[in-house]
Amino acid sequence: MALVETPVSRWYVKRARLAFICVSLGVWAAVTAVASAFMPLWAAMLLGLVAGVVIGLVAAVLVRVWPVLRVLWWWSLEITIAAVVVAVPSVLLRVMPWWLALTVMALLGATLFVVGPVRRFLWAWWWCAFDRHRLRLCFTGMARSSAGGSGSRPLQIPLMLWARPTPAGERVWMWLRPGLSLDQLDGKTGLIAVTCGAADVRLTRARQNLSTLVRVDITRRDPLTGLVPSPLALLVPKPVKKSEDDESVVPVSPAVPLFGLDLADVPEPPAPEPRGGGRR
Repeated sequence: MALVETPVSRWYVKRARLAFICVSLGVWAAVTAVASAFMPLWAAMLLGLVAGVVIGLVAAVLVRVWPVLRVLWWWSLEITIAAVVVAVPSVLLRVMPWWLALTVMALLGATLFVVGPVRRFLWAWWWCAFDRHRLRLCFTGMARSSAGGSGSRPLQIPLMLWARPTPAGERVWMWLRPGLSLDQLDGKTGLIAVTCGAADVRLTRARQNLSTLVRVDITRRDPLTGLVPSPLALLVPKPVKKSEDDESVVPVSPAVPLFGLDLADVPEPPAPEPRGGGRR
């Protein structure tokens, strides 16, 4: 399976050629103008030509390999995990006997999947990687539907920057490309939530003075549903009734403990005296 579609690859080849020509001519003119003040004109032109060709080639290569770099960024977390999984057993087998290396790897695997805090930590970060891919697929589908299915040029989908877990779900930062704004995504939060398999999705600006950086808050659970026990109720002394008919101890509400407060003993504040004079 090709990492980059053939029409998109051809489009980037044309862009790389254009970048090489523009950057080379610009650098040649700039270096020649600056170097002509310190050396002969022919030497300045030669130095500018060499500098323009080198920098132009660098710019053309960056433009040409950008689709591949973008795909590698999309799968950067998975590539890193695969490299660690391959590198750790190899290092262990080099520094210790095979049976001890297998024991260490078995204990490490049991720690990752049996210990509760470690398992929840890995599960939360797995959802972050899942959301990045699902958001990319969602925006790819929306871009293709708006473009009419044309594959001659790359789709202007947001660049997924980073994601991290939150108490309610995950938070993803993305960089909007030209042709897409936050206002166009207001009515599509339900589609994004279905794509990510979440309960709710909110899109807001990550910075008020930068409209291209958008924060996606993905909600999967409500962290405020659980009851949090408070030790403050134990610090309130429990009132004791003098008899069964003693009604002086009356709770204010079912949620408030008994305080033994009798409202009849509280004096009422005096009414304010009317001011002298008035409207005539």
